[in-house]
Amino acid sequence: MFWLGVLLSAVGGLWLVVNAFRSSGVLWGLGSLLVPFVAQLYGVLNFGENKVPLLMSLAGIALFFMGYGSYVEQVQAMQAAAEAMPQ
Repeated sequence: MFWLGVLLSAVGGLWLVVNAFRSSGVLWGLGSLLVPFVAQLYGVLNFGENKVPLLMSLAGIALFFMGYGSYVEQVQAMQAAAEAMPQ
C-alpha cells in the first residue's frame, strides 16, 4: 500500500505540474514543481480540468500515510533478521 501511494502521488503530482506549465504559465509551473502542495492547490483552483490528476495525487498521499506504519515494521523486521544472521 505504501509503494502504491508513492506511485499514485508521483504520477498525479507530475500530471498536475505538466498541466500547470501547459495552461497557466511558468510561474504556476515552477511553483508546482518546487513548492510542496502548490500543485494540489493549482488542481483545486482549476478543478474542472484537473480532477483526475488531483484525485490521483490525493489518493496516493492517503495510501502513503496508511501504508507507512506497516512499511516501517517490515523494514525493522528485515533489519533485525539481518543482524541475527551469523557472519
